[in-house]
Amino acid sequence: MTEEVLVRVDVPAIATKQLRFRRKGEARILTISSNLLTLFDFAKGDPVTERSLGPGEGMVIERCYDLFEAPRVKKVYARTYPRRRNNPLEHQVEVSSQRLIDEAFPADCTRVHITFERGRVLIKPLRTITERAKANAGAADPKSVFAALTSGVDLASLRAHGYSISAVLEWRPQEKRDKTDLTETGIMSALSNSGPIHAIFNEDVTSCVLDRIGQVMERHPAMIMHASPQCDDLSNLKAKSIKDRHFEDAESSADMIIDLLNIIERIAPPVIVFENVPGMLKSAAYEIACLRLKRWGYTRHEHVGDARDYGGYTSRKRAYVVFTQLDAPFEFEKPFSDREKDAWAIVEPHLTSCRDVSTSKSLQDGKACGRLRPVRPGARTLPTPVKSQARMAKDSIVIEPVDDQFLFPSENLLKSFLGIEQTDLNAVSATIASEIIGQSIDGPHHASIIRAIDRHVAAWREPLALSAVAMPSSKSALDVRKAA
Repeated sequence: MTEEVLVRVDVPAIATKQLRFRRKGEARILTISSNLLTLFDFAKGDPVTERSLGPGEGMVIERCYDLFEAPRVKKVYARTYPRRRNNPLEHQVEVSSQRLIDEAFPADCTRVHITFERGRVLIKPLRTITERAKANAGAADPKSVFAALTSGVDLASLRAHGYSISAVLEWRPQEKRDKTDLTETGIMSALSNSGPIHAIFNEDVTSCVLDRIGQVMERHPAMIMHASPQCDDLSNLKAKSIKDRHFEDAESSADMIIDLLNIIERIAPPVIVFENVPGMLKSAAYEIACLRLKRWGYTRHEHVGDARDYGGYTSRKRAYVVFTQLDAPFEFEKPFSDREKDAWAIVEPHLTSCRDVSTSKSLQDGKACGRLRPVRPGARTLPTPVKSQARMAKDSIVIEPVDDQFLFPSENLLKSFLGIEQTDLNAVSATIASEIIGQSIDGPHHASIIRAIDRHVAAWREPLALSAVAMPSSKSALDVRKAA
């Protein structure tokens, strides 16, 4: 005697899942074999209709309750099993019409999103991040950039190498010492250096409206996403006790790279560049980001360098990480310059614009305790500007042309230290400009990274260019036939 098994489940109003097309030669076939069909009123032998929602918009399968209203129907199929199974209610619907599939789903679509409702199955095209990134690579200007977390220094550097800035996401967090709203200072500085631009998102990266950013960038895809997450909580300049306190108060920015993943998921950039202090590479957030980006199909390339090895004058060390979906070789440049150079030649032309601060007690105390960073005649390297430079702290940079004479570096001189003279900071106060310089890239070092990306994108595009040359346009082919 066969024992009957009762399967009892609750039925939701909506259910979703994702499926892949299967291939039969060149044909795509969609097979929906699921217990969920039974739950949503699709039983064995029931007639169903299929219709497209428009070119590339997906399709819908509907249960046909009135055969007189449906000119053409298909049936639901079912399987039976002699014993208990993990799929006790499994039924099947298959879409094999190539005309319908080709109209309803893009040619490069391999996955679909399915929504089950009573008597209705909605099927929408779904593309992986890899598929979207590669499609963006083909559609985007190869020198277009989506920049995040920038006050414009890197934008000026990118533009100097022929890049155009499509969009910028930037919002300066309010700090406790701020007396006025400074949240737009970064974006104003960015706009002073961006050139023609399509979109500005003056939103906090931790709470920005991701769907809106995705919608805007879908119509203006960028080849490169360039981002510089806040480095304070990853830098050895910040005391551990303060880092710990900010972590407990949820004020830490150590997880900012995770927020950037949300943007990457929306805009699918073919190439991603992260710039930060070397400490980023040892952070837990970075490890998680690397795992997720690898899962999304990106290949990682890491670089840590001293600016002096790449044509710079300061000892600013920076980490650059390039993640790419492009199937082409990538290599960072090797060190190419001596660390010691005639650094005083950078300083001397600016001496007359530097104010005398010899009487400053904090600077005198800084010299006494060894924290002051003086630049003297004959200097072969330059110290690195930091965010607190304008506050004339004990560890400030000063020019000391003669013993105990302190000249405070002008803004233009500090920019020359870092090779970022082309950056326009006139849209913000001198204090904010000093903070921007103190956290900025080193120009020559950054330029070496841009050149590496240039070669990578060019190598990826080379086969495409050769194919375009090898395949005459339809007009050219017609002209050839007429001539014959």
